Amino acid sequence: MGHPRTCLVTFRDTHGVEHIAEVTAESLFEAGALALQQFRRADWSREASLDAATLRVEVCESTFYHLKVAELEAWLKRTGGSPRDVTIRQRVKSRLG
Repeated sequence: MGHPRTCLVTFRDTHGVEHIAEVTAESLFEAGALALQQFRRADWSREASLDAATLRVEVCESTFYHLKVAELEAWLKRTGGSPRDVTIRQRVKSRLG
């Protein structure tokens, strides 16, 4: 991974319950260790299955935004702006038909 990234680390216990820890780590092993530390603080972690478990580490590289359709349509109707903005807007319009 190289630089700190947010990771979701999951573990499924013997009852089928999925436990999730969100951590920031620079490596797979650091993410696993930080999550294991969080899991072990919980009451349910006394289960022997945690020590023999497989941890699933998901590196979160997505950024989420909420975009109102009205804002999108207003952006599409806009004219002018930087050459880059105009090019992007034209490309999006051509894809929409």
